[in-house]
Amino acid sequence: MITFLIILLACAFLVFLVRLMHRRGAENDTVGLYRRLQPVYLPALLNLLNPDDLAFLRTSLRHSDFVELKRRRTRALIDYVRRINTNAKVLTSIGAILRQSPVPDVAMSGQLLASRALTTRMLAGRTLLFLEIELLLPFFDTNLASTIRAYETAHARLEGVTPSSLAARYR
Repeated sequence: MITFLIILLACAFLVFLVRLMHRRGAENDTVGLYRRLQPVYLPALLNLLNPDDLAFLRTSLRHSDFVELKRRRTRALIDYVRRINTNAKVLTSIGAILRQSPVPDVAMSGQLLASRALTTRMLAGRTLLFLEIELLLPFFDTNLASTIRAYETAHARLEGVTPSSLAARYR
């Protein structure tokens, strides 16, 4: 019985490794990675974060209505931050691919992109945790400024680079 469990565990581990290797191979396609970027409309996100609007709503609405509105706002923010997190993951992969380029400038840009995107992922993860707390405790305020700045910086690094130019630079 123990031998069977060990063999079963070893097979499960091998399946995990094969899937992981297949997934890593799929992440070497810069054009495919570029297509996985999800749109994040930053003006709408910044509008959700306007403290003056929130203060006005807090004074204008009944307490129960304000709490419901704040929870809906927090759910929308969670969606935005998840998109930012997903995009940062894609940008990290693109940066890792560009880092392997034989052209020094491209390799350095890839390193910078991967570094900034990784910072953005860490900040987005922290922000998601705080937003989940805010969903449970509506009067807990989450500061998203650092996450948004990090995302803008990482995404700006990729602006002007088309999927075909990414593929061409890598070769």
